[in-house]
Amino acid sequence: MNILILDVGTSSMRGILYRDDLTKLFSRQIQYCPRSKERGQMRQSAADFEKALTEIMREVVKYAAQTGREIDAVSLTAQRSSVIPVDEKGRPLMDVIMWQDTRNRDICGELEKHNDRIAALSGAFVNTVFSGGKMAWIRREKPEIYRKVYKLLNIPEYLLHQMTGRYVTDYTYGSRTSLMNLRECRWEPELLEIFGVNREHLCELLPPGSVCGEIAEDFALKTGMKRGVPVITAGGDQQCAAVGQGVFGEGKMSVVTGTGAFLIAASAHAPVRPPRGMIVNCSAIAGKYILETNVLSCCSAFDWFCRNFYEKPVDYDAVNKELEEVYGKEESCLVLPYFQGRSTPRWNARATASFHNITPDVTRADLLKAVLEGIFLEVKNNMELLKNYVKIEDVSISGGLTKSKIICQMQADIYGLALRRMEDPEATARGALMVTLRSLGRYGAYEEMFERVCAGNKAERIIPRKPAGYYEDKQRKMNLLYERIYQ
Repeated sequence: MNILILDVGTSSMRGILYRDDLTKLFSRQIQYCPRSKERGQMRQSAADFEKALTEIMREVVKYAAQTGREIDAVSLTAQRSSVIPVDEKGRPLMDVIMWQDTRNRDICGELEKHNDRIAALSGAFVNTVFSGGKMAWIRREKPEIYRKVYKLLNIPEYLLHQMTGRYVTDYTYGSRTSLMNLRECRWEPELLEIFGVNREHLCELLPPGSVCGEIAEDFALKTGMKRGVPVITAGGDQQCAAVGQGVFGEGKMSVVTGTGAFLIAASAHAPVRPPRGMIVNCSAIAGKYILETNVLSCCSAFDWFCRNFYEKPVDYDAVNKELEEVYGKEESCLVLPYFQGRSTPRWNARATASFHNITPDVTRADLLKAVLEGIFLEVKNNMELLKNYVKIEDVSISGGLTKSKIICQMQADIYGLALRRMEDPEATARGALMVTLRSLGRYGAYEEMFERVCAGNKAERIIPRKPAGYYEDKQRKMNLLYERIYQ
């Protein structure tokens, strides 16, 4: 079998064609960028995603024709909590409200009085990222749009509809809405009432790994894809990234440093009441759960700094060289990394980034180092929260901020842990492939697949070089500064 994995991220969409023996045959990536506006807006045209999907499909079809291959299945993994309201014909009624958008912060603040009940049913306390709060915001602030709504979709649901004509989703995305009963995997009437969302505006829920439709005739005509090819929902991008890193059982953790930073540990059961500051979601492995924490700005903050303080186009080799030159230097510059607000372990949509202890001898490279240190110290704050509930013995890293050796070394030093980084960085697509192959009955167990992945994918082990406790004082000062500003 040849399987096309569509990996829909915040800054790009990838299409990777794999054989069922896990060999990569063809890859195409298309970049795009959400628009940041005043008052916490982060939005993007739905046409960006539709255009990228169409172009990737056409190029994969062209490659398959040239090499005499068939595309036997399409599987989708994607970012999880953005919202697109559409009319009866599936046409977007406004720009996509991206997952980082915080215009719903006032509504989420009002809903905090229901926090205990929301967390007990859905697996997480109310927050600005999850889509239920965004849907409530549309209903209140955009009534002229809400009156026309047929469905309230996230990006994967929108793309699945483009391909199959069906409105379907899976449990991993449902668990990012604040509207799904986490243990029963159904839309929860009590939560729908709290958030003011109508059940008919939501998609049909399926287990991850389900065949959710087939390539429809109109999409086949537009892209050249064969009509009737099965389309599978592999699960949310971070859930798939964890699978692609081998995070199946307790003791393992995945840290993905992409647009945001996401920490995931596996769990066989959902806690009766989620610990405050932690998110419990459905895993991409049907019937399992994940414990998750996250940092809202990661690569996005790094890219912001490079765009504004380095010549364009940015020479990232030169950036890495500057970082290497200052990495051994001790300075007091400190950055609170809340460019899009603070997520776990203390949700605060009003938090902003700030730079402290800037003196005349601080250089551009010092500031960049401080930005990265702030991000990774916040990751460590979240890591320590997870360690209170699960034993962590093995940590794998992936994402945009693992392409640089010096930045990987900085992570190992700040976390105080040995880290594993696989040579092939496509953890999300790899995990989606594994979920898809398991659902199609090609392998008996995830462990078997992962052993095969590791056999052809070298793993680098990154050992801390700084002494234990080297960053403890800076972490303490950063946390104290946050408390003084936002107490």
